[in-house]
Amino acid sequence: MEVDKTPVRDLALPRLEEVLRKFAAWAFLDIELKVAGLERRTAAFLRQLPAPRGYVVSSFLPEVLTTLHALDAAIPLGFIYEDKKEIDRWREMPVEWAMPRLDLINEAMIESLHAADKKVMVWTVNSPDDMQRFVQWGVDAIVSDETKLLGAR
Repeated sequence: MEVDKTPVRDLALPRLEEVLRKFAAWAFLDIELKVAGLERRTAAFLRQLPAPRGYVVSSFLPEVLTTLHALDAAIPLGFIYEDKKEIDRWREMPVEWAMPRLDLINEAMIESLHAADKKVMVWTVNSPDDMQRFVQWGVDAIVSDETKLLGAR
């Protein structure tokens, strides 16, 4: 696989508005907010440019999710976590999605999350065996760097 070595400063990164205009009509979107302070603009863009295929706004930051919920309770939210200490923190937040790192989830946890009416998006799943296992366990979505491989499943 050839790696693009273009320096990040030379890349034209798309803005949320551009992504919504280009992809919202045909793709489910996971819009991850990595910093606080973008909640109001994100909510405004989502009201202006609805995503017919659906979306979730996700974050590692509980305060971002709480702020978004206060701005618009209709925005579907997801809590991303990568530490065992955070496994049950989704219970404290107004989220529809639990989004654990792949090594933090098992079949019983997926069943428990589904019983609590939560969807499960596991990340970052790059091996075919892991993809198959998570599909068999009933996850709702998989994040992968290997999109061609994932799409072939």
